[in-house]
Amino acid sequence: MKAYLFRCLIVCLIPILSQGAEIAQESPRLREERMQWWLEARFGMFVHWGLYSLAARHEWVQNHERISTESYQVYFDHFDPDLYNPQEWAKAAKSAGMRYFVITAKHHDGFCLWDTKFTDYKVTNTPYGKDLIAPMVEAFRSEGLRVGLYYSLLDWHHPDYTVDCCHPMRDNQEERAKNQDRDMRRYVDYV
Repeated sequence: MKAYLFRCLIVCLIPILSQGAEIAQESPRLREERMQWWLEARFGMFVHWGLYSLAARHEWVQNHERISTESYQVYFDHFDPDLYNPQEWAKAAKSAGMRYFVITAKHHDGFCLWDTKFTDYKVTNTPYGKDLIAPMVEAFRSEGLRVGLYYSLLDWHHPDYTVDCCHPMRDNQEERAKNQDRDMRRYVDYV
């Protein structure tokens, strides 16, 4: 139980500690400018998009329906957003009066929408085969919108991520038993 609590604490502290380093270097004037922009921007787009989109239900489908990694693989094998047009999205956002755009570059399922060197669980290994993030960022910035990337610290696909109370396989005793071989320190290094 202590090891489990320690792992949870580490995962929770990562974003706090990394944010603190960034904020500590920001001058009060810059922080005020950033916050003022945010208060004035008001209207933007936050998009959840990834393998779970193929399930056509919700971004937590793997968790809520307790879908195993093996069963979830079908979405990876068929991911091919052939109608993807970031320029069209950006123009629509701008014409609607939006000021910013945020995309889930990596959600809890661990699937990355860009070509990363740290995992094979990425869009460039799907039938689509191309980075989705770079053209999206370019399109929205060219329309004058600010861009943010959402990167989940959870990663249910990573072999060292502990099966905990939020993991899709939380009720699978065989998967939970594998926790003894998982190393959250390796996972933290990965993140």
